[in-house]
Amino acid sequence: MQQLLGRLASRVATSADRPARRYGAAIFIVAVAAAAKLLASSLTGFSPTFPTFYVAVLLVAVIGGPGPGLAAILLSVAMVWAFWSPGAEAWPLHPRDAVEFGMFIICGGLIVLLVEAMRRTVQEGLAAEQRFRTAQEASRDAFVILEPIRKAGAIIDFRWTYANPAAEALRPSTVSSLIGRRVSEAFPNDTGTQMIDRLRLLHEASDADDLEVHRVINGVEHWMRSSGVRLNDGVAVTFRDVTLERRATTALRTSEEQFRSVANAAPVLIWISDVSGDCTWFNDAWLNFTGRKMDEEIGRGWSAGVHPEDFKPRLNAVIEATQARLPFKTSFRLRRADGAWRWINSAGAPRTDAYGQFQGYIGSCVDFTEVVETRQDLEARVLERTAALEASNAQRAQAEAALAQVQRLETVGRLTGGVAHDFNNLLTVIVGGLDMILRRPTDVARVQRMAEAALAAGQRGERLTRQLLAFSRNQELKLETVDLPALITQIEPLIRRAVGEAKTLTVRVDAAAGAAGVDPAQFEAALINLVVNAADATPDGGEIIVEVAAERLTEGEVPDVAAGDHVQVSVADSGHGMTPEVLSRVFEPFFTTKEVGKGTGLGLAQVYGFVRQCGGGVTIDSVEERGTRVTLHLPAASGPATSAETLGGAAPSEASARALRALVDVRILLVEDDPGVRTVAEGLLRDFGCRISVVENGADALALLGDGNEFDLLLSDIVMPGGISGIDLARLAAARAPRLAIVLTTGYAGDRLAVAPSDLPWPVLRKPFRADLLAQMLADALEARKPARRSRRTKTEPPT
Repeated sequence: MQQLLGRLASRVATSADRPARRYGAAIFIVAVAAAAKLLASSLTGFSPTFPTFYVAVLLVAVIGGPGPGLAAILLSVAMVWAFWSPGAEAWPLHPRDAVEFGMFIICGGLIVLLVEAMRRTVQEGLAAEQRFRTAQEASRDAFVILEPIRKAGAIIDFRWTYANPAAEALRPSTVSSLIGRRVSEAFPNDTGTQMIDRLRLLHEASDADDLEVHRVINGVEHWMRSSGVRLNDGVAVTFRDVTLERRATTALRTSEEQFRSVANAAPVLIWISDVSGDCTWFNDAWLNFTGRKMDEEIGRGWSAGVHPEDFKPRLNAVIEATQARLPFKTSFRLRRADGAWRWINSAGAPRTDAYGQFQGYIGSCVDFTEVVETRQDLEARVLERTAALEASNAQRAQAEAALAQVQRLETVGRLTGGVAHDFNNLLTVIVGGLDMILRRPTDVARVQRMAEAALAAGQRGERLTRQLLAFSRNQELKLETVDLPALITQIEPLIRRAVGEAKTLTVRVDAAAGAAGVDPAQFEAALINLVVNAADATPDGGEIIVEVAAERLTEGEVPDVAAGDHVQVSVADSGHGMTPEVLSRVFEPFFTTKEVGKGTGLGLAQVYGFVRQCGGGVTIDSVEERGTRVTLHLPAASGPATSAETLGGAAPSEASARALRALVDVRILLVEDDPGVRTVAEGLLRDFGCRISVVENGADALALLGDGNEFDLLLSDIVMPGGISGIDLARLAAARAPRLAIVLTTGYAGDRLAVAPSDLPWPVLRKPFRADLLAQMLADALEARKPARRSRRTKTEPPT
C-alpha cells in the first residue's frame, strides 16, 4: 500500500504542471462513481446516496491533490442534488437529507486533508530516500544495511539488504552482488565468522562502535576503519579501506626513525620547525654543540644562544622568508658549550605533507669561524695590494691610451687610402664634367650628358658617405614599419639587373613573413650590396638565391640578437666561398678581397652597421668552393606596414608636377650657413616659384620672425654656428607661429644632437638632395599643416 501510495504521489508530483489532466481525472472518476450508483440502483432497486462518491473523492485526492479533491466533492453534491434529491420543489430539504449532504461535505473535506497529509509525507519520505541513495552512490565510504537471520530465536547470520557502490567494490570476486546474500555465503572463512560476531554484538548493543578491523578479501589482507549502529531490527555499517593509509603511516614512522638516526649521525647541526616558526627538534650535533637539552632548545629556547648583536638583523630575514614560504640562508654567532662564540651558516627549506600543505622548515647549520677569520686576513691583504694596483692601473691607462691612439692612426690611414681613391674618381667625373659644361655651355646635348654624369657621381658619393655612417653606427636612419616581402617583390627587377643575365637568380618570398622596422632606402642598398657581392663571387652559370621568411629565434641563437619573432632575409650563392681567415674579417671596414679599384671594403661593414642599428644581426655561412649565405635577422614589427605602393610613391613626373604647383607663391624663410649650399637651395626655391628670405644663422632667423614677417614654411639646416641649432630654431619658431610648416636639413648631425633625427617632430631632408625630393618634402610639409589652418579659421571666423 505504501509503495502504491508512493507511486501515486510520485505521479501526482510529476503531473503538477498539468492541472487540466488532474481536473479532468476528477470529472471522470466522479462520473464513474455516479455510473456505479446507477448500476447498483438498477440491480438492487436501492442504493445509498454517497458511498460511491466517498471512494471517488478519495481517489481524486490521491491522484490530483487537494484542488481536484474539493472539486470532486462539489461535483458529487451537484450530481446527487440533480439526480437523486427531491429537487427545488422540495425545498427546504428534509433534515435527514440536509444532514447527509453536510456530513458528506465535511467527511469529504477531511478525506482530502488526510490524503494530502499522507501524500506529502510519502513524497518527503521518497525525496529523503532518494537523497540518501544519491549520497551513498557517490560516497567513497562503503555503507551497508544488514538484517539478522535467526534460528530458534538466536541470530546465526546476517543478510545484506543494501550496499552502495563503494561496498560492492570490496566484495569477493566470486560474488556478483552483496544484496540478498548471507555473510557466511560471501565470506565462508574466518573473515565471515569475525564479521558475524561483530555484527551480533553491534545488534545487541545500544551504542554505535568505531574500530579498525582486519579482513581478508580475495586472499589479500585489508584493514578497515568501520563504524556501525543498530537500525530497527538490523544494523547499518560504514567502513573504509585504510590499508594504504596504515602502510603509509608505518612507512612514515619508519622513515622518521631512519631520518632521526641519519640526522643524529651527521656532523652538521640539523633542526626542524613547525608552521609558527617554533623549533620542534634538534639533532645530537646541535645539542652537543650548545651543551643544552632538547626541552631547553625547542620552541624559541634556542635563540638564547644567539649573539645579541646578530639576533634582530639576521633573524628578520628568516621571519620574512617564513611568511613567504621561501628558502632562506643567514649567518649569525652561536654560543658553544664552552662559552666561545662561533659563526654559523644556517640554511632552511620549506617542508610539506603529502597534500602539499606547509608544515614548517627543515634546516642545517655549518663551524665557519675559520672562514671568517681567513676572509678578514685576506681583506687586510687586499687593502695592502690596492694601493699598488691603483698605481699600476694609472700606468696601464696611459699605455692603453697610447695603444688606442696608434689604432686610431692606423684606421685613419686605411680610411684615407680607401676613401680618397673613390672620392678622387667621383671628383674627377664631377670636376671634369662641370669643366666641359663651362667650356661649351651652348651645346645642350653635351651639357645634359655631362650634367647627368656629374649627378650620378654625386649620388655615388652620397652612398659612400652613408656607408661610412652606417659602419660608424651613427647613421641617421628613418625607420618605418615596412612589408619586406612586398618591398623585395617590388625591387626584384633592380636585383635582376644587378645580377646580370649570365647567372641564375631565384627569389623566394613568403608573403606571410611579416614586416620589420627598417629604413627602406638603406635596406634596398644593403640588399643590393649583398646581391652584387654574391654576383662577383659567382662564376657564370652559377646560382644566386634571395629568400625571405619568418623565423623565431631563441636566446643566444644569433649573437647579440634578442629572442623572439624576426624576419629572415638571406642571399646565397654557389660561388667560390671564403676561407676561415677571410670569413673572420668580412665585417672589418676597408677589408676587401677584390682588386684595387674594384671595391672599398665598406659593403659588408655598411650592411652590418645598418642591421645592428635596426636591432637585428647578421650571420654568414660559407664553405670554400661551395658558396656563401649571408642572412639578415630583422626584428618583426607590429602595426600597419608601409605597402609597396606607398614606398614606390606616385610616378616621378606626376609627383613632381603636383609638388611644384603647391609651392608657387609660398613664403619660405631659408636658414643655411654654408654659402654654396645656400646659393643652390635659394636658386632651386626661386625656380619653384617661391618667395624667399635668406639668413645665415638662427639668431637672424628669430629676429626676422619677430619683426612681424609672416612665412608659410621654415627651411633650416640643423647644425649651425651661433649657439642656436636648427632644432632650437624650429622649437622657438613653432611656439611663436604654430601655423608655420617646418623642414630641417642635415648632411650629418652625428653626436651633436640629443635625439635622433628620426625622432624629431619635423621632417628631415638629408644632403645632398635633388630638386624633386626637395620640392616633394616641402609640399608634404605644407599639406600636413592644412588641417590645422582650417581648424583655426573655423574657431575665429564668424558664422555666415
